Amino acid sequence: MLESKHKKALILGTGGASKAIKYILNKFQIEFISASIEEPLFENEIRYNQITDELLEEYLIIIHATPIGTFPNVDNCPDIPYQSITSDHVLFDLGYNPEETLFLKKGKAAEAKTKNGLEMLHLQAIRAWEIWNS
Repeated sequence: MLESKHKKALILGTGGASKAIKYILNKFQIEFISASIEEPLFENEIRYNQITDELLEEYLIIIHATPIGTFPNVDNCPDIPYQSITSDHVLFDLGYNPEETLFLKKGKAAEAKTKNGLEMLHLQAIRAWEIWNS
Protein backbone atom coordinates (compact mmCIF):
# COMPACT_ATOMS: atom_id res chain seq x y z
CA MET A 1 0.00 0.00 0.00
CA LEU A 2 2.83 2.42 0.80
CA GLU A 3 5.17 3.56 -1.93
CA SER A 4 8.41 5.54 -1.96
CA LYS A 5 6.44 8.80 -2.21
CA HIS A 6 4.90 8.06 1.20
CA LYS A 7 7.63 9.61 3.33
CA LYS A 8 5.60 11.86 5.62
CA ALA A 9 2.61 11.17 7.85
CA LEU A 10 0.04 13.39 9.52
CA ILE A 11 -1.38 11.91 12.71
CA LEU A 12 -4.78 13.24 13.72
CA GLY A 13 -4.75 13.12 17.51
CA THR A 14 -2.16 13.03 20.27
CA GLY A 15 -3.57 10.48 22.70
CA GLY A 16 -2.29 7.05 23.67
CA ALA A 17 -2.90 5.41 20.30
CA SER A 18 -0.89 8.11 18.56
CA LYS A 19 2.13 7.25 20.70
CA ALA A 20 2.14 3.70 19.31
CA ILE A 21 1.76 5.08 15.79
CA LYS A 22 4.74 7.41 16.34
CA TYR A 23 6.84 4.46 17.49
CA ILE A 24 6.10 2.55 14.27
CA LEU A 25 6.62 5.59 12.05
CA ASN A 26 10.01 6.18 13.68
CA LYS A 27 10.87 2.52 13.17
CA PHE A 28 10.14 2.85 9.44
CA GLN A 29 11.82 6.27 9.26
CA ILE A 30 8.65 8.05 8.20
CA GLU A 31 8.65 11.71 9.21
CA PHE A 32 5.47 12.82 11.01
CA ILE A 33 3.59 15.63 12.64
CA SER A 34 0.51 15.40 14.87
CA ALA A 35 -2.57 17.58 14.95
CA SER A 36 -3.71 18.40 18.47
CA ILE A 37 -6.53 20.20 20.23
CA GLU A 38 -4.67 19.99 23.56
CA GLU A 39 -2.57 22.64 25.29
CA PRO A 40 0.33 23.03 25.23
CA LEU A 41 1.65 21.95 21.87
CA PHE A 42 4.70 19.71 21.97
CA GLU A 43 7.42 19.01 19.41
CA ASN A 44 6.05 18.03 15.99
CA GLU A 45 2.51 19.12 16.89
CA ILE A 46 0.26 21.56 15.10
CA ARG A 47 -3.31 22.76 15.48
CA TYR A 48 -6.03 21.41 13.19
CA ASN A 49 -6.45 24.88 11.67
CA GLN A 50 -2.82 24.64 10.50
CA ILE A 51 -3.64 21.66 8.26
CA THR A 52 -3.64 23.35 4.87
CA ASP A 53 -3.90 22.26 1.27
CA GLU A 54 -0.13 22.75 1.00
CA LEU A 55 0.53 20.57 4.03
CA LEU A 56 -1.59 17.75 2.61
CA GLU A 57 0.34 17.93 -0.67
CA GLU A 58 3.42 16.97 1.34
CA TYR A 59 1.95 14.58 3.94
CA LEU A 60 0.47 11.74 1.90
CA ILE A 61 -0.19 9.40 4.85
CA ILE A 62 -3.00 10.51 7.17
CA ILE A 63 -3.64 8.46 10.30
CA HIS A 64 -6.80 9.15 12.28
CA ALA A 65 -6.19 8.31 15.94
CA THR A 66 -9.20 9.90 17.67
CA PRO A 67 -12.72 8.65 18.43
CA ILE A 68 -14.29 11.30 16.16
CA GLY A 69 -16.72 9.63 13.78
CA THR A 70 -17.07 6.36 15.65
CA PHE A 71 -20.35 4.95 16.94
CA PRO A 72 -22.68 6.60 17.90
CA ASN A 73 -21.38 9.86 16.33
CA VAL A 74 -20.93 8.39 12.86
CA ASP A 75 -21.78 11.65 11.04
CA ASN A 76 -18.63 13.38 12.33
CA CYS A 77 -15.09 13.43 10.99
CA PRO A 78 -11.88 15.36 11.66
CA ASP A 79 -11.92 18.92 10.35
CA ILE A 80 -9.29 18.80 7.62
CA PRO A 81 -9.31 20.06 4.00
CA TYR A 82 -10.64 16.92 2.33
CA GLN A 83 -10.62 18.68 -1.05
CA SER A 84 -6.82 18.24 -0.96
CA ILE A 85 -6.96 14.45 -0.62
CA THR A 86 -5.83 12.70 -3.81
CA SER A 87 -5.29 9.21 -5.14
CA ASP A 88 -1.70 9.53 -3.86
CA HIS A 89 -2.92 9.62 -0.25
CA VAL A 90 -3.24 6.71 2.15
CA LEU A 91 -5.79 7.16 4.95
CA PHE A 92 -5.76 4.93 8.01
CA ASP A 93 -8.50 5.12 10.64
CA LEU A 94 -7.76 3.30 13.88
CA GLY A 95 -11.51 3.08 14.40
CA TYR A 96 -13.56 0.14 13.13
CA ASN A 97 -17.12 0.94 14.22
CA PRO A 98 -18.51 1.81 11.75
CA GLU A 99 -16.39 -0.23 9.39
CA GLU A 100 -16.12 2.76 7.07
CA THR A 101 -16.08 6.06 8.93
CA LEU A 102 -16.94 9.36 7.29
CA PHE A 103 -13.18 10.10 7.31
CA LEU A 104 -12.57 6.97 5.20
CA LYS A 105 -15.59 7.63 2.98
CA LYS A 106 -14.24 11.08 2.13
CA GLY A 107 -10.84 9.57 1.39
CA LYS A 108 -12.33 6.87 -0.81
CA ALA A 109 -14.37 9.49 -2.69
CA ALA A 110 -11.04 11.17 -3.55
CA GLU A 111 -9.68 7.77 -4.67
CA ALA A 112 -7.22 7.59 -1.76
CA LYS A 113 -6.25 4.18 -0.43
CA THR A 114 -8.07 3.54 2.86
CA LYS A 115 -7.87 1.08 5.75
CA ASN A 116 -9.74 0.84 9.04
CA GLY A 117 -8.51 -0.40 12.41
CA LEU A 118 -10.23 -3.79 12.50
CA GLU A 119 -7.12 -5.77 11.56
CA MET A 120 -5.15 -3.88 14.21
CA LEU A 121 -7.78 -4.84 16.79
CA HIS A 122 -7.49 -8.51 15.80
CA LEU A 123 -3.70 -8.43 15.96
CA GLN A 124 -3.81 -6.79 19.39
CA ALA A 125 -6.19 -9.47 20.64
CA ILE A 126 -3.95 -12.25 19.35
CA ARG A 127 -0.88 -10.70 20.95
CA ALA A 128 -2.69 -10.15 24.26
CA TRP A 129 -3.76 -13.83 24.25
CA GLU A 130 -0.15 -14.88 23.64
CA ILE A 131 1.14 -12.64 26.45
CA TRP A 132 -1.40 -13.83 29.01
CA ASN A 133 -1.28 -17.49 28.06
CA SER A 134 2.41 -18.15 27.58
